[in-house]
Amino acid sequence: MRRQILSLLLLPLLLAGCSTPGTFFKPLQGPHFKAQALPDEDNALVYLYRPQSDWGDQELEAPGVFLNNELIGVLPSGGYLALEFDVDNYRLEMRRPLFGSYWTLFADGPLEFTRIASFTLEAETGAVYYLRYDELNPPPAKDTQPEEGDGPLQVVGERLGLEELPATRLVQDSQHYAAGSYAERPQRSFWEGVGKALDHIGI
Repeated sequence: MRRQILSLLLLPLLLAGCSTPGTFFKPLQGPHFKAQALPDEDNALVYLYRPQSDWGDQELEAPGVFLNNELIGVLPSGGYLALEFDVDNYRLEMRRPLFGSYWTLFADGPLEFTRIASFTLEAETGAVYYLRYDELNPPPAKDTQPEEGDGPLQVVGERLGLEELPATRLVQDSQHYAAGSYAERPQRSFWEGVGKALDHIGI
């Protein structure tokens, strides 16, 4: 019993340095969803949102959102992000942190363990995308876009997006992302070398 009490007392200290506190520690205070016009009609607009759930509200650390291998924000329960993209292909990832780190050193390798979902979005001129993240309740099949998404991260139709978004709050200010901004992970060549070596010896 004493050990359990000590663990509970130490938990806030361990998580004090977390870069991505969840709703349990930091309830969302941003404004409720409000549709916005594209500043540049040649670009695309993405609403990335997460329906509120009791399970999500108990998270100590919120999952991180990576764009082309760079961390651009977090997505707590009941939150949304508004992202403006130049026309291009963008790799979107959701990663679950552990003690404030996403452990991306292991990304793209056999020890990968923080990635939740990953797929490439092809942003088209003037398009608006509704990207839904929910680990508990997947969207109805009729509201999803074929081959647009991965696991709990799915592109859904405008009807469902505009039905669920009004209950969410803005996590951070809207951001614009230019085409061609891709960050190569330095460890990728290492893991590729490991794979080639294993293939060479027949493993």
